Amino acid sequence: MNVAGALRTVRAARDKAAYYRMWHVRERAGLPWPTEPSPHAPIPFETALVALGKETGKLEEVLALLGGYFTAEDRRTLRILKTASYPMFTALFAAVIGPVRLLVDGHPAAWLALTAAALWLWFGAAGGLLLRAVHRQLSKPRYILGRLLRALTIAVEAGLPLSRAAVLAAEATGNAEVIAHVRRVGPRAAAAQPLATTFEGCPFVPFTAIATMKVADATGDYAGTLKKLADLTE
Repeated sequence: MNVAGALRTVRAARDKAAYYRMWHVRERAGLPWPTEPSPHAPIPFETALVALGKETGKLEEVLALLGGYFTAEDRRTLRILKTASYPMFTALFAAVIGPVRLLVDGHPAAWLALTAAALWLWFGAAGGLLLRAVHRQLSKPRYILGRLLRALTIAVEAGLPLSRAAVLAAEATGNAEVIAHVRRVGPRAAAAQPLATTFEGCPFVPFTAIATMKVADATGDYAGTLKKLADLTE
């Protein structure tokens, strides 16, 4: 994958944030819903929330929540890109500087051919290098926890039952261990107990997060607790 394609992939949240902000403005103005589909493949999390908003008449509120959610996701991605792009530009520097010795030794044709080949290889492979670097960063515990907390916040604020919110938030993390934990708990148990109980013993969810969930369960203030912890974690 080339660099442009990789950047489009990792900046998917930016496009989705713009889409939901536009839809939110249309909804507030009483205009028809957009006919174009959501950019990039929708995840179960956003599909469920949009369906809920349409069914309950709270679409405007749900669209605002989704716009804010993906805006925060894109900010996180931009921070990660600053770190993840380092190996990509290191490879570009090596492709340009590495063959300079040939030029110094009086072999300009060989230098030009080798540099062109190295740049061609970089443009073709740098996108894959960037994607791997970003995914490696996203798999770190703090980002997994941050995605879980943000998704839980928006799902509960939108009015989803706790059991459904837990499942969708786990899927939003993209982490197999978190998803497996919620599936082991089961929807019936998750519906009958607080979020803190559902996520006790879950990988990547430390004691501090469980304590924050207990506060959110007791007060009902998920945006003021879970979302703030997500900001601090990331």
